[in-house]
Amino acid sequence: MKLSELVLEPYKVGEPANTIYDDEFITNVVYSGVSDDLKINKWCIVFGNSLQVDERVGTVIEKYKEGRFDKIVLCGGTGGISNSTNNTESEASRYKKKLLAAGIPESCIYLEEKSQNTFENIDNAMEIIKSVDGNITSLSVITSEYHLKRCLLAFAKNYPGISVTTIPAYDGYSDRTNWFNSPNEWDTGRCMVTWERNLLTKYAQQGKIQDCEINNEHIL
Repeated sequence: MKLSELVLEPYKVGEPANTIYDDEFITNVVYSGVSDDLKINKWCIVFGNSLQVDERVGTVIEKYKEGRFDKIVLCGGTGGISNSTNNTESEASRYKKKLLAAGIPESCIYLEEKSQNTFENIDNAMEIIKSVDGNITSLSVITSEYHLKRCLLAFAKNYPGISVTTIPAYDGYSDRTNWFNSPNEWDTGRCMVTWERNLLTKYAQQGKIQDCEINNEHIL
């Protein structure tokens, strides 16, 4: 079964995500094939999110100090779906302040402040990277664990010559090992991951990400 062949369910923003698929199947769809290969790359793209600033920034600081990458592109404008408080400062700018406070040199940091979604994040960040390094073949990405597969499949579709190392920013409620512990309510780990399963199918159907095979066990 292909990712694009799964049921596209009629979710609505602000409502819990009811689904025909069980937890094990959703885990397989959202998290399978995604792991940190521990590769050292020159560049790292960090995806913005107004609700998970500390988790993602903390991961950037930790991995930078471990020597996993040298250059950091911080992504995120002001109009993303996670900006529920209508903060007028870009996500990228907020991330940068915390990195500087942690001692990361400003010369290592690049801001991408125009994007409002994952696909714009990637395209705009790649423009920045290519303007500095014209022949890049590999990079790292940091985002929430449930978001990594979308990023990986988007790169596979639109930048097939780039090898991507996926580094999860764990938050304790939307990770592979715990998302199913939360209730089926809006803005919980369960809701985010179930929505992500739906979005992966939607984007595969639209041709925005690479389609892939899915184990079709555990369908309710």
